[in-house]
This record gives sequence, C-alpha cells and structure tokens, in this order.
Amino acid sequence: MNGKEAPMGRATITDAQSAVRSFLEQAVPGQRLVHVTKVSKRDADGGLWEAEADVWQPNPTIQALRLETQRPVLDQCHYLVRLDALLNVVAYELAQDGMRDER
Repeated sequence: MNGKEAPMGRATITDAQSAVRSFLEQAVPGQRLVHVTKVSKRDADGGLWEAEADVWQPNPTIQALRLETQRPVLDQCHYLVRLDALLNVVAYELAQDGMRDER
C-alpha cells in the first residue's frame, strides 16, 4: 500500500479504493481530483485487484501557452490500475477512449 504496512487479513474493496486513490494522487502531476469509479477483484484466490479511476488534471496546452483563465481548465483522464494481494500497484495505464466500460 505505497510503503505502508499491508492490511491485516484480507483486503477489502475500500482498502483497494484507498490504495488506488493514494497512488494516483502521487503519480499524476498536478492532479486536482481523483475519483475511483470501479474496483473489482480479478482473482478471488490470489487477491489480484483491478480498478478504474477518473483523474482531473490541468490542460497541458493551456499551461504550455501560459494562458490566463478565470477558472482552471481541467482534462478528465481515465486510468486503469492493477493491484496485487498486498495492494501494491503492479501496473497502470491511461485508458483509451474506446476501452472505457467495454468489460
């Protein structure tokens, strides 16, 4: 769980959700909000987890051009995250638009 002690006993969905949120808050630079939308156990015996999350982060084009805006312009990015039985992140990726909700 990102350098913390492993949870006692079996991990719960809440534990997995917290691990994903914490990881993405650290891994995505400048993120403003992380919302975990789906958590599922991929392997009941091995304890493998898969999660989906939406991350709102500043628009890189607006930042690169140094444009002044009244409100932050945020992009919504959809991430897939895989966790092992100890809730360590073993893989993550930025999901393609067509991949969302196909499983």
